[in-house]
Amino acid sequence: MVELMVATSLGTIIMAAVMSTFLFIGRTSIVMRNYADLETQARNAMEIFAQDVRMSSAVSWTNANSVSMTVRSGGVSQPVQYAYDASSRTFSRTFDGTTTMLISNIRNFAFSAYSIDTEPLSLAAPTAATNTATKQIQIALETERRNPVLALTTNKVISARFVLRNKRVTA
Repeated sequence: MVELMVATSLGTIIMAAVMSTFLFIGRTSIVMRNYADLETQARNAMEIFAQDVRMSSAVSWTNANSVSMTVRSGGVSQPVQYAYDASSRTFSRTFDGTTTMLISNIRNFAFSAYSIDTEPLSLAAPTAATNTATKQIQIALETERRNPVLALTTNKVISARFVLRNKRVTA
């Protein structure tokens, strides 16, 4: 009888260890999947944004969360707009009448604009002078993914300063 109780106790301890390891591995895989999703979404969005900025010949700030640029596509100059929507917490691109959501679940977002001599430009109330002086654009954002049983997963991204190569600006 004692041997049976010892064997049962050891079996229970081993099963508890196996179950906790299984749960730990499951939670870790969900967290890693969230990080991978956040990173992939941010990387793809930054690549699309960088390509448009580098090809832009003009920029127009609507407000601190929205910028329009003129890019050449198929030999024709067309506007492309990037906007952060605080209510839906998304960053989107509008080109040729089609809006594409690039990043979702954004916690914090900010555009930064710089002149040719790398001086920061104020986007609080953009003016025509801000549009004329903008030669570099940078994005900073923080995204998040929530899961009811796991801790919050976040990802902070600060892009490089993208230079408007086709925009003529003098110091």
